[in-house]
Amino acid sequence: MKKSIAIIGEGETEWFYFESLRVTCRYPYKLTPGFPQHADIEHILKLAKAKLAEHYDYVVCLIDMDRLYEKPAEMKKYLSFKSRKENRDIMFVETSPCTEFWFLLHFLPDNTVRRYQNYDQLIPELRKYMPGYEKTKRYFIKTKLYDFLRANGNLDRAKVNADRLSSMSKASPEDRIAYSEIHKVLDLLDNLNR
Repeated sequence: MKKSIAIIGEGETEWFYFESLRVTCRYPYKLTPGFPQHADIEHILKLAKAKLAEHYDYVVCLIDMDRLYEKPAEMKKYLSFKSRKENRDIMFVETSPCTEFWFLLHFLPDNTVRRYQNYDQLIPELRKYMPGYEKTKRYFIKTKLYDFLRANGNLDRAKVNADRLSSMSKASPEDRIAYSEIHKVLDLLDNLNR
């Protein structure tokens, strides 16, 4: 019996990455919304609650932390929502500063700790490995993000780095090191596909 999975992302980057992954690996999940319209945390959390009410087996919220660090009121809403008992069935998947850090992890050597405050600080480093990277539909359609990263990067290394950096980030959140939990979604999808 196939499980229903709703993956809710903030923007086009997440949508194109997970759509590319879904097509390549033939995963049976649905990206919600069909194509993201609003990146504010309130809208994302509202969608997550709606998907829970629709009885999805798994509801995943992809959260770029740089936006929340810049907007303390949104961060407060997010942390409050995340901590509520009735929302424990939602899988919150954070990346700091943004999803592009997950892409970069496919190329960085092991045991690399980085600090990026935002997308603008991270992008020059990413372009060393993904020349011409830009946050546009045209680029995403042409590049097919998951396929590019799988062919040119190292997914296993990205997962190991992500796991280690996520643990370090939780141990000392005040250091604000870059981290990503996207590997947890990939592990979930792999387990469900077996």
